[in-house]
Amino acid sequence: MPGSKNVRLRVGVVGLGRLWEARHKPALAKLKDRFAVTALYDQVARRAEIEAGQVGGRAVDGLVALIERPDVDVVYLLSPQWFGLHPIEVACALGKPIYCALPLSGVADELERLDPAVRGSGVPFMPEFARRFYPTSLRLKELLATRIGRPRLVIGQGRLFGFDRYGQPGPSTQIAPESLLVDPGSYLLDWCRFVFEDEPSAVQGWGGTILPGGEKPETDFVTYLLEFGGGGVAQVAAGRYHRDAWGDASRFLPLPGIQVYAERGVAWLELPDRIQWTDSEGTHEERLPLEPSVGEMLNDHFHRLVRGSQSMAPTWDDAVAVARLIAAIQQSGREGRRIATQ
Repeated sequence: MPGSKNVRLRVGVVGLGRLWEARHKPALAKLKDRFAVTALYDQVARRAEIEAGQVGGRAVDGLVALIERPDVDVVYLLSPQWFGLHPIEVACALGKPIYCALPLSGVADELERLDPAVRGSGVPFMPEFARRFYPTSLRLKELLATRIGRPRLVIGQGRLFGFDRYGQPGPSTQIAPESLLVDPGSYLLDWCRFVFEDEPSAVQGWGGTILPGGEKPETDFVTYLLEFGGGGVAQVAAGRYHRDAWGDASRFLPLPGIQVYAERGVAWLELPDRIQWTDSEGTHEERLPLEPSVGEMLNDHFHRLVRGSQSMAPTWDDAVAVARLIAAIQQSGREGRRIATQ
Protein backbone atom coordinates (compact mmCIF):
# COMPACT_ATOMS: atom_id res chain seq x y z
CA MET A 1 0.00 0.00 0.00
CA PRO A 2 2.37 2.75 -1.10
CA GLY A 3 1.21 6.27 -0.50
CA SER A 4 1.23 9.12 1.91
CA LYS A 5 2.05 8.88 5.58
CA ASN A 6 -1.60 9.28 6.51
CA VAL A 7 -2.93 6.16 4.80
CA ARG A 8 -5.25 4.71 7.46
CA LEU A 9 -4.93 0.96 7.91
CA ARG A 10 -7.97 -0.95 9.14
CA VAL A 11 -6.77 -3.51 11.70
CA GLY A 12 -8.16 -6.94 12.50
CA VAL A 13 -6.81 -8.10 15.88
CA VAL A 14 -6.46 -11.86 16.42
CA GLY A 15 -5.78 -13.04 19.97
CA LEU A 16 -6.14 -10.62 22.86
CA GLY A 17 -4.03 -10.59 26.01
CA ARG A 18 -1.30 -8.66 27.78
CA LEU A 19 0.48 -7.40 24.66
CA TRP A 20 -2.77 -6.03 23.30
CA GLU A 21 -3.72 -4.36 26.55
CA ALA A 22 -0.32 -2.97 27.56
CA ARG A 23 1.39 -2.26 24.24
CA HIS A 24 -0.81 -2.18 21.15
CA LYS A 25 -4.17 -0.91 22.35
CA PRO A 26 -2.72 2.37 23.72
CA ALA A 27 -0.31 2.71 20.78
CA LEU A 28 -3.01 2.29 18.13
CA ALA A 29 -5.18 4.79 19.97
CA LYS A 30 -2.38 7.37 19.81
CA LEU A 31 -1.79 6.61 16.13
CA LYS A 32 -5.46 6.89 15.19
CA ASP A 33 -4.60 8.97 12.14
CA ARG A 34 -2.86 5.88 10.72
CA PHE A 35 -4.81 2.96 12.24
CA ALA A 36 -8.40 2.04 12.98
CA VAL A 37 -9.28 -1.18 14.82
CA THR A 38 -12.29 -2.54 12.94
CA ALA A 39 -12.54 -6.18 14.07
CA LEU A 40 -11.39 -8.42 16.94
CA TYR A 41 -11.31 -12.18 17.48
CA ASP A 42 -10.32 -14.15 20.58
CA GLN A 43 -10.83 -17.73 21.70
CA VAL A 44 -12.72 -16.21 24.65
CA ALA A 45 -15.59 -14.59 22.77
CA ARG A 46 -16.67 -12.39 25.68
CA ARG A 47 -13.21 -10.82 25.86
CA ALA A 48 -13.45 -9.82 22.18
CA GLU A 49 -16.90 -8.34 22.80
CA ILE A 50 -15.64 -6.22 25.70
CA GLU A 51 -12.65 -4.94 23.76
CA ALA A 52 -14.75 -4.21 20.68
CA GLY A 53 -17.02 -2.04 22.79
CA GLN A 54 -14.03 -0.09 24.07
CA VAL A 55 -12.21 0.52 20.78
CA GLY A 56 -15.20 0.84 18.48
CA GLY A 57 -14.54 -2.28 16.43
CA ARG A 58 -16.66 -5.37 15.92
CA ALA A 59 -16.27 -8.72 17.70
CA VAL A 60 -16.14 -11.50 15.11
CA ASP A 61 -17.09 -15.12 15.86
CA GLY A 62 -14.67 -16.82 13.47
CA LEU A 63 -10.95 -16.50 12.84
CA VAL A 64 -11.18 -16.83 9.06
CA ALA A 65 -14.28 -14.63 9.00
CA LEU A 66 -12.27 -11.80 10.57
CA ILE A 67 -9.39 -12.05 8.12
CA GLU A 68 -11.80 -12.21 5.17
CA ARG A 69 -13.65 -9.03 6.15
CA PRO A 70 -13.41 -6.27 3.52
CA ASP A 71 -12.91 -3.68 6.29
CA VAL A 72 -9.71 -5.44 7.49
CA ASP A 73 -6.55 -4.33 5.67
CA VAL A 74 -3.93 -5.82 8.02
CA VAL A 75 -3.94 -8.66 10.55
CA TYR A 76 -2.42 -8.38 14.03
CA LEU A 77 -1.58 -11.77 15.55
CA LEU A 78 -0.87 -10.95 19.20
CA SER A 79 -1.51 -13.92 21.48
CA PRO A 80 -0.69 -17.65 21.26
CA GLN A 81 -4.04 -19.46 21.20
CA TRP A 82 -5.58 -22.61 19.76
CA PHE A 83 -5.11 -21.51 16.14
CA GLY A 84 -1.29 -21.47 16.16
CA LEU A 85 0.11 -19.94 12.96
CA HIS A 86 -2.99 -20.68 10.86
CA PRO A 87 -3.90 -16.95 10.58
CA ILE A 88 -0.61 -16.34 8.74
CA GLU A 89 -1.57 -18.85 6.07
CA VAL A 90 -5.05 -17.36 5.67
CA ALA A 91 -3.80 -13.77 5.55
CA CYS A 92 -1.16 -14.63 2.95
CA ALA A 93 -3.77 -16.31 0.76
CA LEU A 94 -5.85 -13.12 0.92
CA GLY A 95 -2.90 -10.80 0.40
CA LYS A 96 -3.19 -9.07 3.78
CA PRO A 97 -0.07 -7.83 5.66
CA ILE A 98 0.66 -9.42 9.03
CA TYR A 99 2.02 -8.11 12.32
CA CYS A 100 3.02 -11.09 14.47
CA ALA A 101 3.92 -11.02 18.17
CA LEU A 102 4.02 -14.80 18.67
CA PRO A 103 7.33 -16.42 19.78
CA LEU A 104 7.98 -17.93 16.35
CA SER A 105 11.25 -19.69 17.20
CA GLY A 106 9.24 -22.10 19.34
CA VAL A 107 7.47 -23.45 16.23
CA ALA A 108 10.39 -23.57 13.80
CA ASP A 109 9.03 -26.57 11.86
CA GLU A 110 5.76 -24.78 11.22
CA LEU A 111 7.67 -21.68 10.16
CA GLU A 112 9.59 -23.72 7.59
CA ARG A 113 6.33 -25.18 6.27
CA LEU A 114 4.86 -21.70 5.83
CA ASP A 115 8.01 -20.22 4.31
CA PRO A 116 7.11 -20.82 0.62
CA ALA A 117 3.59 -19.47 1.11
CA VAL A 118 4.70 -16.28 2.83
CA ARG A 119 7.47 -15.57 0.34
CA GLY A 120 5.24 -16.46 -2.59
CA SER A 121 2.47 -14.13 -1.43
CA GLY A 122 4.79 -11.14 -1.17
CA VAL A 123 2.75 -9.70 1.72
CA PRO A 124 4.59 -7.56 4.29
CA PHE A 125 5.24 -9.52 7.50
CA MET A 126 6.64 -8.00 10.69
CA PRO A 127 7.66 -10.15 13.65
CA GLU A 128 7.67 -8.37 17.00
CA PHE A 129 11.37 -8.10 17.83
CA ALA A 130 10.64 -5.27 20.22
CA ARG A 131 14.11 -4.95 21.74
CA ARG A 132 15.31 -3.36 18.50
CA PHE A 133 13.07 -0.40 19.31
CA TYR A 134 13.98 0.12 22.96
CA PRO A 135 15.45 3.61 23.55
CA THR A 136 18.74 2.08 24.72
CA SER A 137 19.06 -0.02 21.55
CA LEU A 138 18.53 2.97 19.28
CA ARG A 139 20.94 5.11 21.30
CA LEU A 140 23.55 2.34 21.19
CA LYS A 141 23.32 2.21 17.40
CA GLU A 142 23.93 5.97 17.29
CA LEU A 143 26.98 5.63 19.54
CA LEU A 144 28.41 2.74 17.53
CA ALA A 145 28.10 4.80 14.35
CA THR A 146 29.48 8.07 15.75
CA ARG A 147 31.53 7.63 18.95
CA ILE A 148 32.69 4.16 19.92
CA GLY A 149 33.04 2.28 16.63
CA ARG A 150 31.96 -1.17 15.52
CA PRO A 151 30.94 -3.76 18.13
CA ARG A 152 33.50 -6.46 18.90
CA LEU A 153 32.10 -8.30 21.95
CA VAL A 154 28.61 -8.44 23.44
CA ILE A 155 27.96 -10.08 26.81
CA GLY A 156 24.31 -10.27 27.82
CA GLN A 157 22.36 -11.70 30.70
CA GLY A 158 18.61 -12.18 30.92
CA ARG A 159 16.60 -13.28 33.93
CA LEU A 160 13.18 -14.82 34.29
CA PHE A 161 11.28 -15.36 37.51
CA GLY A 162 8.59 -17.41 35.82
CA PHE A 163 5.67 -16.92 33.47
CA ASP A 164 3.34 -14.18 34.70
CA ARG A 165 0.14 -14.23 32.68
CA TYR A 166 -0.95 -10.81 33.90
CA GLY A 167 2.42 -9.05 34.16
CA GLN A 168 3.62 -6.11 32.13
CA PRO A 169 5.46 -7.21 28.97
CA GLY A 170 9.12 -6.35 29.28
CA PRO A 171 12.64 -7.67 28.96
CA SER A 172 12.11 -10.56 31.40
CA THR A 173 8.41 -11.46 31.23
CA GLN A 174 7.18 -14.05 28.75
CA ILE A 175 3.89 -13.61 26.90
CA ALA A 176 3.43 -17.39 26.91
CA PRO A 177 5.13 -20.28 28.77
CA GLU A 178 8.15 -20.99 26.56
CA SER A 179 11.64 -22.42 26.88
CA LEU A 180 14.31 -19.91 27.84
CA LEU A 181 16.05 -20.43 24.52
CA VAL A 182 12.91 -19.20 22.75
CA ASP A 183 11.99 -16.42 25.20
CA PRO A 184 14.08 -14.43 25.94
CA GLY A 185 16.81 -16.32 24.04
CA SER A 186 15.56 -15.82 20.48
CA TYR A 187 14.78 -12.14 21.07
CA LEU A 188 18.24 -11.48 22.49
CA LEU A 189 19.73 -13.35 19.55
CA ASP A 190 17.89 -11.08 17.13
CA TRP A 191 19.11 -8.09 19.15
CA CYS A 192 22.71 -9.24 18.62
CA ARG A 193 22.09 -9.54 14.86
CA PHE A 194 20.67 -6.01 14.96
CA VAL A 195 23.71 -4.63 16.78
CA PHE A 196 26.33 -6.40 14.63
CA GLU A 197 24.30 -5.86 11.43
CA ASP A 198 25.37 -9.34 10.40
CA GLU A 199 24.47 -13.02 10.60
CA PRO A 200 26.45 -15.33 12.90
CA SER A 201 28.82 -17.64 11.07
CA ALA A 202 28.81 -20.23 13.88
CA VAL A 203 27.00 -20.93 17.16
CA GLN A 204 27.49 -22.95 20.32
CA GLY A 205 24.91 -23.60 23.00
CA TRP A 206 24.56 -25.16 26.45
CA GLY A 207 21.78 -25.57 28.97
CA GLY A 208 21.17 -27.05 32.36
CA THR A 209 18.71 -27.60 35.19
CA ILE A 210 19.68 -25.78 38.37
CA LEU A 211 17.01 -27.33 40.59
CA PRO A 212 16.23 -30.82 39.26
CA GLY A 213 13.09 -32.67 40.24
CA GLY A 214 9.40 -32.00 40.09
CA GLU A 215 6.75 -33.31 37.77
CA LYS A 216 7.98 -31.33 34.76
CA PRO A 217 11.71 -30.68 35.05
CA GLU A 218 12.92 -28.17 32.49
CA THR A 219 16.09 -26.41 31.51
CA ASP A 220 16.36 -23.28 33.60
CA PHE A 221 19.72 -21.99 32.45
CA VAL A 222 20.84 -21.51 28.85
CA THR A 223 23.80 -19.80 27.28
CA TYR A 224 25.01 -19.50 23.73
CA LEU A 225 27.93 -18.08 21.81
CA LEU A 226 27.56 -16.37 18.44
CA GLU A 227 30.55 -15.82 16.13
CA PHE A 228 30.35 -12.96 13.64
CA GLY A 229 32.54 -12.04 10.71
CA GLY A 230 35.86 -10.35 11.47
CA GLY A 231 36.12 -11.90 14.92
CA GLY A 232 33.05 -10.36 16.54
CA VAL A 233 31.53 -12.45 19.35
CA ALA A 234 28.34 -12.37 21.41
CA GLN A 235 27.78 -14.43 24.56
CA VAL A 236 24.24 -14.46 25.94
CA ALA A 237 22.92 -16.24 29.05
CA ALA A 238 19.41 -16.50 30.46
CA GLY A 239 18.39 -18.03 33.78
CA ARG A 240 15.13 -18.93 35.46
CA TYR A 241 15.28 -17.90 39.12
CA HIS A 242 13.34 -19.82 41.75
CA ARG A 243 11.81 -17.52 44.31
CA ASP A 244 10.08 -20.34 46.20
CA ALA A 245 13.35 -22.19 46.80
CA TRP A 246 15.68 -19.20 47.22
CA GLY A 247 13.40 -16.79 49.06
CA ASP A 248 14.59 -13.21 49.56
CA ALA A 249 18.07 -14.05 48.29
CA SER A 250 16.75 -13.87 44.72
CA ARG A 251 15.97 -10.18 45.25
CA PHE A 252 19.63 -9.22 45.70
CA LEU A 253 21.09 -10.67 42.53
CA PRO A 254 23.01 -8.36 40.15
CA LEU A 255 20.81 -6.54 37.66
CA PRO A 256 20.46 -8.17 34.26
CA GLY A 257 22.08 -6.17 31.50
CA ILE A 258 24.16 -6.15 28.33
CA GLN A 259 27.78 -5.07 27.90
CA VAL A 260 28.96 -3.98 24.46
CA TYR A 261 32.71 -3.68 23.84
CA ALA A 262 33.44 -1.70 20.68
CA GLU A 263 36.55 -0.49 18.83
CA ARG A 264 36.84 2.80 20.74
CA GLY A 265 34.71 2.38 23.85
CA VAL A 266 32.33 0.32 25.96
CA ALA A 267 28.60 0.57 26.69
CA TRP A 268 26.48 -1.03 29.39
CA LEU A 269 22.73 -1.25 28.83
CA GLU A 270 19.87 -1.88 31.20
CA LEU A 271 16.94 -2.38 28.85
CA PRO A 272 14.82 -0.57 27.99
CA ASP A 273 15.92 2.94 29.01
CA ARG A 274 19.30 3.15 30.77
CA ILE A 275 22.72 3.26 29.12
CA GLN A 276 26.20 4.02 30.44
CA TRP A 277 29.06 4.38 27.99
CA THR A 278 32.72 5.28 27.95
CA ASP A 279 34.84 6.79 25.21
CA SER A 280 38.04 8.85 25.02
CA GLU A 281 36.29 11.76 26.74
CA GLY A 282 35.18 9.80 29.79
CA THR A 283 32.10 8.08 31.16
CA HIS A 284 28.55 9.13 30.33
CA GLU A 285 25.23 7.92 31.74
CA GLU A 286 21.82 8.48 30.22
CA ARG A 287 18.28 7.64 31.32
CA LEU A 288 16.31 7.86 28.11
CA PRO A 289 12.67 8.92 27.76
CA LEU A 290 10.12 6.26 26.89
CA GLU A 291 8.29 8.59 24.53
CA PRO A 292 7.24 7.67 21.98
CA SER A 293 6.49 4.30 23.53
CA VAL A 294 7.90 1.04 22.19
CA GLY A 295 4.39 0.17 21.03
CA GLU A 296 4.12 3.39 19.05
CA MET A 297 7.52 2.77 17.46
CA LEU A 298 6.62 -0.78 16.47
CA ASN A 299 3.30 0.22 14.95
CA ASP A 300 4.76 3.24 13.18
CA HIS A 301 7.40 1.10 11.47
CA PHE A 302 4.82 -1.54 10.56
CA HIS A 303 2.75 1.20 8.95
CA ARG A 304 5.83 2.30 6.98
CA LEU A 305 6.54 -1.29 5.93
CA VAL A 306 2.99 -1.81 4.65
CA ARG A 307 2.91 1.40 2.64
CA GLY A 308 6.31 0.71 1.11
CA SER A 309 8.19 3.50 2.84
CA GLN A 310 11.61 3.37 4.51
CA SER A 311 11.27 1.30 7.67
CA MET A 312 13.39 -0.31 10.39
CA ALA A 313 10.82 -3.09 10.72
CA PRO A 314 12.12 -6.66 10.95
CA THR A 315 10.62 -8.96 8.35
CA TRP A 316 9.79 -12.59 7.64
CA ASP A 317 13.44 -13.13 6.67
CA ASP A 318 14.49 -12.12 10.19
CA ALA A 319 11.94 -14.45 11.81
CA VAL A 320 13.14 -17.42 9.74
CA ALA A 321 16.83 -16.60 10.27
CA VAL A 322 16.41 -16.42 14.05
CA ALA A 323 14.41 -19.66 14.18
CA ARG A 324 17.10 -21.47 12.19
CA LEU A 325 19.84 -20.13 14.45
CA ILE A 326 17.92 -21.27 17.55
CA ALA A 327 17.60 -24.73 15.96
CA ALA A 328 21.38 -24.74 15.38
CA ILE A 329 21.99 -23.79 19.03
CA GLN A 330 19.74 -26.65 20.12
CA GLN A 331 21.71 -29.02 17.86
CA SER A 332 24.96 -27.72 19.38
CA GLY A 333 23.67 -28.48 22.86
CA ARG A 334 22.62 -32.00 21.92
CA GLU A 335 25.86 -32.83 20.11
CA GLY A 336 28.26 -30.85 22.30
CA ARG A 337 29.98 -29.06 19.43
CA ARG A 338 30.24 -25.82 17.53
CA ILE A 339 27.83 -25.56 14.58
CA ALA A 340 28.78 -23.57 11.48
CA THR A 341 25.79 -21.64 10.12
CA GLN A 342 27.31 -20.18 6.95
